[in-house]
Amino acid sequence: MNTNTVELRDLIHQHGEEIRSIVEAADKENRELTEEENSRVDELKKQIEERKTELANLEAELAKKPKEENKNTRHNIMNKDEKYLIHELRNALDNKQSQINVNAETRSVAVQGNDGVHDEVVETEIQGILEPLYANSVLSKLGVRWYTGMKHGDIQVPIMGKSNVFWESEMAEAQATGNQFTTKKLSPKRLTAYVDISKQLIYQDTVGAEAAIRRDLVNALQDKLEATILGSAAGDAEKPAGIFYGVTPESITTYKNVCDFEADVEEANVGGDMKYLLSPKAKAALRGMAKSTKSTQLVFENNEVDGTPAVVTTNVASKKLAYGNWNYLALGSWGNIELQLDESGDVALKGCVRIIINAYFDAVILRPEAFVFGDTTV
Repeated sequence: MNTNTVELRDLIHQHGEEIRSIVEAADKENRELTEEENSRVDELKKQIEERKTELANLEAELAKKPKEENKNTRHNIMNKDEKYLIHELRNALDNKQSQINVNAETRSVAVQGNDGVHDEVVETEIQGILEPLYANSVLSKLGVRWYTGMKHGDIQVPIMGKSNVFWESEMAEAQATGNQFTTKKLSPKRLTAYVDISKQLIYQDTVGAEAAIRRDLVNALQDKLEATILGSAAGDAEKPAGIFYGVTPESITTYKNVCDFEADVEEANVGGDMKYLLSPKAKAALRGMAKSTKSTQLVFENNEVDGTPAVVTTNVASKKLAYGNWNYLALGSWGNIELQLDESGDVALKGCVRIIINAYFDAVILRPEAFVFGDTTV
């Protein structure tokens, strides 16, 4: 088996996590393990022992080789960079640092090998926090406009108004089109959340541990960010307004209401890639809504509302929905992400460290006419 030490440790960790999840599931249901579960646990324990033996043998072989043989290989470089976050956290704990900054986005770096000889320069990547957030976010699935990598200060997004043209006689002087530009401003606003992470996990030198920590940080940011932007609270100097703030939702209780709902956006001459945003209750209402008394077709089928793609999230208030071109919702992010480490109080008693996340975001609707908002309450 052509496997390195990092991969072996990661496999051991994954098998252990699967055993733990099986046992915890049975405990929650207050029952014994089933025959199938017992068989799976036994198999995982066997695999753990086999991987431990393989790991010990591989480490013994590596110990016999001169350190220079493994010092500057691409493989070792990539393993180090894949575990960038876990190294930063571990170093901060070891050096009693209370704060670190980590990359918000992927950064390419060139690593020089062979003690300064340039023929083995390797370009690699240090993974940031925001890439998985972008990939998994409901906002990304809708197609919002992201402005990333901004260093400091506000940004003004220009919006061009409608042009005017005129009929004139053959020799008459042409008139100005009357184009008007307006702007919408994005200003950095601090988003903060925290997660408690086991110190033991931080000191596990595996890609799996790195992924688990990164996933917790991303989830903490994502939940708070989407709950705010897709909410109904007013905006201020500290947070952006929710998209449902200040709007009067239309009643969506019949298929005709759905058709009129979409027509409101069309009448505003908004085109492009349209999508629905639904709460689970709104989805349920549309799933039970027939297009007519003579049709068996339902308004919501195959993750679409009458043929238009739909995204569902619990971050939208019960029975609410929205429709429009989401490229006219702009979201900005600034700088790196700040992590503050707290080892005091109850957190320390649990063998954990509390990671307090500080990041800077803002969101604004660029064209209000590109969206309509509804409520499926009967």
